[in-house]
Amino acid sequence: MSYPNPAAQEEVTSGGNLPRLERTGGHVRLIVDGKPFLCVGGELHNSSASDRNYMSPVWEKLAAAGINSVIAPVTWEQVESVEGRLDFSVVDGLVQDARSAGVRLVMIWFGAFKNAHSTYAPSWVRADRVRFPRADKGTQPLKTPFSYPGSMPRPSLSVFSRNLFEADRAAYTALMRHVAMIDPDHTVIMVQVENEVGMLGAGRDRSALAETIWNAPVPEALFTAVSEAPDSFDPELVRVFSANAGLHRSWADLFGDDHPLGEETFMAWGFASFVGGLAAAGKDILPLPAYTNAWLGPQRGQELPGQYPSGGPTARMIPVWQAAAPAIDFLAPDIYVPNSAEIMRQYASDRNPLFIPEARFRAGDAFLAIGGFGGLGYNVFGIEEGREGNQFSTASRIIKALTPEIVDAQRDGRIIGFALEDDIESVSSELAGITITVRNARKLLEGMLLDAGVRVPPAPELPGETVAATHGPTPGDGRPLGMVLAINSTEFVVVGQGAQVDFHKPGADVELDSIRELVLGDAGLSEGRYINGDERLEILSAEHISVVKVRLLATNN
Repeated sequence: MSYPNPAAQEEVTSGGNLPRLERTGGHVRLIVDGKPFLCVGGELHNSSASDRNYMSPVWEKLAAAGINSVIAPVTWEQVESVEGRLDFSVVDGLVQDARSAGVRLVMIWFGAFKNAHSTYAPSWVRADRVRFPRADKGTQPLKTPFSYPGSMPRPSLSVFSRNLFEADRAAYTALMRHVAMIDPDHTVIMVQVENEVGMLGAGRDRSALAETIWNAPVPEALFTAVSEAPDSFDPELVRVFSANAGLHRSWADLFGDDHPLGEETFMAWGFASFVGGLAAAGKDILPLPAYTNAWLGPQRGQELPGQYPSGGPTARMIPVWQAAAPAIDFLAPDIYVPNSAEIMRQYASDRNPLFIPEARFRAGDAFLAIGGFGGLGYNVFGIEEGREGNQFSTASRIIKALTPEIVDAQRDGRIIGFALEDDIESVSSELAGITITVRNARKLLEGMLLDAGVRVPPAPELPGETVAATHGPTPGDGRPLGMVLAINSTEFVVVGQGAQVDFHKPGADVELDSIRELVLGDAGLSEGRYINGDERLEILSAEHISVVKVRLLATNN
């Protein structure tokens, strides 16, 4: 099954120097206005952008928040409430106000699918069940997250509906054409196509449309992708496909009923074809980088496809999506789980640069994504709820100020990011021939003072990251966190909070030659005090995120 682009699609020009992804070997960087750009900002709540008056004070707050980008939804139901009658006034306001606030926009298209449902499809789509069939969850649907006995149903349209795809594509391409005309300065730098797609309540759609495709031959393109890169795919999928190569068998023949991996792969091919078809059609008009995001699975309490969105771009479905949707530049995980480093590792690869479109306010995870996994950006959800001067704002300002150095260091392997969990005493890495060890500074101090008979009082609670948050307050990130960037073998920039950083080199005695404080101001980072004496015991503050430039002196031992 595939969703090809229209045969003839007129490209709309929108000025030169479009935002783009630039690849050097395995490194990918985002280029905006001809310069490297790291997206450090956040996503608005789903309904915030729907009303310009509501957003007016929000833009004022975001302009002072230290961020450089905002991820904002544009909904199909709002721009085409009547079929064929398009109203892009909400888009005009978003672009104008973001430009005035001095931030860039990543635009989300809430089209046919949002969080595995179709709640943002217009009424005229949802009302016509003949033209736009619903997905069928079977006779015994699975229990799904965020539901309860007696709750009202949420619509789930069938991703296999050609009518749905064509209607969604018409609206989405009209949006891209409009953006191209009103945004010659490229305030909009990327597009997210749909949101957390997949099917909840069943492993696969059992509607008449879906059953026809389930009983049709598996696409040859998927067989080819598995045979060319078997190490990328789930081993069980490789085994099944290898045993049936060249036989043109159907999904039903290969997997039978109730095969979780087979059902998830089937739905992944359907959703990837749909979303990838939209992305390709949009790029024919305005070739901005395009991605889609993932509701993670499996996870605790959501072990089976259908308990999490079956067919979404989960980690084990990444190669299926890449085969079906080449117009999607990368697949991006939304991270609300505690094991964030593991998730980043699953999604960061030469073929899939890491980008976090939704996450909690955790400054350590921002440093981890960008410094540790070469990420293109880290964005918190509900950015409008951020407290003025919070940790994330400080981290964002520092990342912005160091962007040219960070991006080159990502390319050259001269950077690490860290966020030490409670059960981790230290981490070590090698940069520029120097072994760098990061430790929990408080635990070190407690140990040293305890040896002298002194007990350290409990650490004060960090201020919260948010104010008046919809889902309750978010505490500050108390982990030792930050990143280390090697300028060369003797000079390093160290960023972070609550960490002790030591440098070693085999066969040499390495000592701190000088430490220079870097002060964050309106113009970026500037040199401040020389730090010596007692301050060297804690070159990174325990109370706030700080930045220093370290010069080493190495002598043969």
